[in-house]
Amino acid sequence: MKRLDPNPGHSGLTLVEVLLVMAIIAVLAALFLPPLAGSRKAKVPLCMSNLKQIDIGFNIFASNNHGQFPMEIPVTKGGTMEFIYSGHTFPHFEKLKNYQIQPRLFICPFETNRQAADSYEALNDLNLSYFVNADASTNDPSLTILIGDRFLQVNGQPVAPGLLAVTTNLNLSWTPNFHVGGGNFTFADGHCEFVRDGNRLKSIISGQPLETNRFSVP
Repeated sequence: MKRLDPNPGHSGLTLVEVLLVMAIIAVLAALFLPPLAGSRKAKVPLCMSNLKQIDIGFNIFASNNHGQFPMEIPVTKGGTMEFIYSGHTFPHFEKLKNYQIQPRLFICPFETNRQAADSYEALNDLNLSYFVNADASTNDPSLTILIGDRFLQVNGQPVAPGLLAVTTNLNLSWTPNFHVGGGNFTFADGHCEFVRDGNRLKSIISGQPLETNRFSVP
C-alpha cells in the first residue's frame, strides 16, 4: 500500500496505521465518559468510537485485498458481493473477525431492542446497529459513506431492514428518538461525523461519488 511519505528516504505512516492511531485516541477519550453515562449526549462519542473502530477493520480488510472492501469482492475470492441482495447485513461484518474487532462494537449505546452477539459464530442482523454502504469504495474516501447508524427514516417513516437505494432526491432524515435527533456517518477515510442538521445531511448525500448508493440496513 502506498505510504504517506512526502520526503524520500523517510519512512511514513500507512493509511491503516493512521486509522489505528485515530481509533486509539477515540478509545482513550471514551474512557473518560462513563461518569456521564446517564446523559444521552454522552453516548454519542461512544457510538462514534464504535464506528471508527469498525471502519478501521474494513480498511484493514481493504489494505489486504487490493484496496477493495468485502462488498466489492465475490464470495469465491473472500468477499461478500453476492450477499448484497440477500437482505442481510451481518455477512459484511463477519469479515472483520480476523482484525480484532469485537462483536460488541456492532451495537450502538442507544439501542434498546438489540444486544451484542457473544461471538462471530452467533452474529446475525439483530446484533447490528449499523448499516453498510454496499457501493462504498476507496476511490474518494473522504466523501464516501462507509457505515453509519441504522436509525434512518424516509418521508418520516423508519427504514425497514434490507437494501435502501439512497439518491439525492430521497427525503432522508434520522429517527428522532435516537441520538438526540441526529446520527453518525463514518467515511471510507476513517473520519466520523455526527449529523443533526438536515441541510448537512442532504449535502453529504449529494456529495457522494455515485449518484445512487445502496445501504444494507440490518
